[in-house]
Amino acid sequence: EAASRTVFTRFRVTWATYGLVGYFAYLETVLGPLMPFLRAEQGLSYTVASLHFSAFAMGGVLVGLIGERVEGRWGRTMTMWGGAAGMAAGALLLTLAPAAPGTISGTFVMGFFGSLLLITTQAVLSDRHGTGSVVAITESNVAASACAILASLAVGFFAASGLGWRSAFVPPMVALVLLVANFRGEPLEGTRREESARRATSSGLPRRFWIYWGVLVLGVSVEWCIAYWGADFLENAVGLGRSGAAAALTTFFVAMLAGRITGSRLARALPGATLLAGSLVLALTGFPLLWLAAGPVGGLLGLSLTGLGVGSVYPLGISVAVSSAPGRLETATARLALGTAGAILVAPFVLGALADLAGITGAFGIVLPLLLIAVALTLAGHRAPMPHIEAG
Repeated sequence: EAASRTVFTRFRVTWATYGLVGYFAYLETVLGPLMPFLRAEQGLSYTVASLHFSAFAMGGVLVGLIGERVEGRWGRTMTMWGGAAGMAAGALLLTLAPAAPGTISGTFVMGFFGSLLLITTQAVLSDRHGTGSVVAITESNVAASACAILASLAVGFFAASGLGWRSAFVPPMVALVLLVANFRGEPLEGTRREESARRATSSGLPRRFWIYWGVLVLGVSVEWCIAYWGADFLENAVGLGRSGAAAALTTFFVAMLAGRITGSRLARALPGATLLAGSLVLALTGFPLLWLAAGPVGGLLGLSLTGLGVGSVYPLGISVAVSSAPGRLETATARLALGTAGAILVAPFVLGALADLAGITGAFGIVLPLLLIAVALTLAGHRAPMPHIEAG
């Protein structure tokens, strides 16, 4: 639970996973700022547009159910690099498909292979860094936030320049080629076989893990409601232009990056559960300023505070939950993937459906109770007993 106070060392495999997490984050995040352009191009309602997000998440749900077995059969190396390649194939389908069935299918492929990539990077970092994994996972999400910023800026830039939103997919493809060229031969296999033997005789995941699983689900719901629908909210509720709203959403990702950098530093000295509670309280403070904003200044201030708080929720939630399930690394990361994918599947879809009924401003209100419940669960998790690793 306590953060590691030893010197944190980054290995070549650490840098490889940081790069791949950033690649994943770019392609996941780019769906939000490009959606106003895709909606206008294809004449989609909020509900139909939200199916793109839900399809991406459905791919992640499937990985949460079978990813542990896929990784066991393929091994970490094939799962990680195969996931990266499959995500690129899905992005290609999204950009080339002329209608919603094809673009939705593309996001499903992105979600499935991207989730395989993500759970493998989490397992590799947890395995390689041990008690320092809270720092490693948080730093990997610093890379994710930086790439999310680039995704939002890229859509706004390429759309305004006349090259079109599809050009925003070029940078991550170039990055993947460079990552493969530099890190393809790095060994990734770790304790998977030993854990598989323990899994056969161990009991289910402990209650403390499931509490933090719930916190993670709620935190991810908040993050992706804003990431996916924030551009539409800034355009239709705050009053920014379409390209300006896509670029302004960068404020959220910059704030998340700042929150994750701060969190990665504090995680060296403070317990992850304490940082998690503080992050959620900060997000809870900032969101009403965004939701009730009368103009761009108040909206961007609220967006910044919310992003600063919610930025560390995902990496801290992952590390605290994994530490609550000693000896069950692969199982825990698969269940966490299922929860996060389920959150991305349900929350943005519900918000999109509500926006068709009540408008985007009213629909955004669902974020507030999600944050309140997450804070309550975090306090409950802090009081739950810490399980011990089983012998054998």
